[in-house]
Amino acid sequence: MLDLSYRDLKGVNIHTFETGARYKNRKDLLLVVFDDYVNQASLYTKSTCPSVPVDWCRKNLNKQIKAIIVNAGNANAFTGDIGLRDLLTISSEIANKIGCKIEDIGVASTGVIGEYMNIQPIIQSIKNIDLNNKSSWIDAAESIMTTDTYPKLAKKEFKIDGKDIEIIGIAKGSGMIEPNMGTMLSFIFTNACIDEELLKPILKEVTTNSFNSITVDGDTSTSDTVMLISTNKAGNKPLINIDEDSSKEFIAELQKLTIDLAKQIVLDGEGATKLVEINIRSALSKISAINIAKSIANSPLVKTAIYGQDPNWGRIIAAIGKSYENIDLKKLKISIGDQLVTLNSTVSPEYDEVLTKKYMEGDVIEIIIDLGIGNYSHKIWTCDLSHKYIDINTDYRS
Repeated sequence: MLDLSYRDLKGVNIHTFETGARYKNRKDLLLVVFDDYVNQASLYTKSTCPSVPVDWCRKNLNKQIKAIIVNAGNANAFTGDIGLRDLLTISSEIANKIGCKIEDIGVASTGVIGEYMNIQPIIQSIKNIDLNNKSSWIDAAESIMTTDTYPKLAKKEFKIDGKDIEIIGIAKGSGMIEPNMGTMLSFIFTNACIDEELLKPILKEVTTNSFNSITVDGDTSTSDTVMLISTNKAGNKPLINIDEDSSKEFIAELQKLTIDLAKQIVLDGEGATKLVEINIRSALSKISAINIAKSIANSPLVKTAIYGQDPNWGRIIAAIGKSYENIDLKKLKISIGDQLVTLNSTVSPEYDEVLTKKYMEGDVIEIIIDLGIGNYSHKIWTCDLSHKYIDINTDYRS
């Protein structure tokens, strides 16, 4: 799965550490230092119980930054004044090391909620850092993992104005996944020249159809963060208008990358055995399509049926109904794979449950809901719900 050919991105310096702050004998701290100040745009969780880093970055992080620090194992959430003090202590150490203000440092944490951080090993790692000793992109992806079973990376290479454009992204997430910016983190870096005022609209657009279109268990984390960084070193004519052809080309490639990372998160969902795509068509509105898709994707009854390879489509009907969106039963069509299940408010006369059950033995399942009442569509990616999900989460803090 891992592509070892990820090249260095000019001006981006990766450093990873095994601090031992929570995990033993594994990377658990990521520091990214930029040669020059870079433009950044960020989206954060809509949870009303945000972590200390999310709250601090929302209020204080500058649009141009010099570094990013991410620790794994402790979310620094619901830690009050002590958590804020810890964040400022770590940030101050980095600021002194590289010569910037703490507001120039993006901060993210992921892990257990409600426990104070063990910051001394982190501080010691930063003090001892050799800025000439750099880590790889795979190291970066590994260092932000918690219950993830593999590091998540994606890259895109293309041209704008004849200049080579690169986008490289890393992500983490396995459980407590229903980003709603948006436990999920993603950091995306590009050498493209992009006006700082355009970064946020671009990030919002691609996030809607990627990170905000996945769910593992329907639980929104306190710590969800997506950050888009542009180093402005590619030499292309700066992107300043979202409707320009060059901007559209960049957005299209970035969208592919974010969907790739989002699917990797779902594939690594805690206890997951199958990737499930919920494809809503012909809805009255985009919001309606999203609500129906998430109602199906977050249904424990649907997810356990998929795990059991049971084509119990009645559970899909129930999940559509509990979305409370407008439905015309006579126009509603449900398909599992290429099997049309319902037609004209009842089971389709061509439906073959034996073939459907055989299809559900596969690793990728598509459920298509054609509402027949509008012009809007949306896709949500989720996974099944297995016994292992319970095992993982009963042992999470041990």
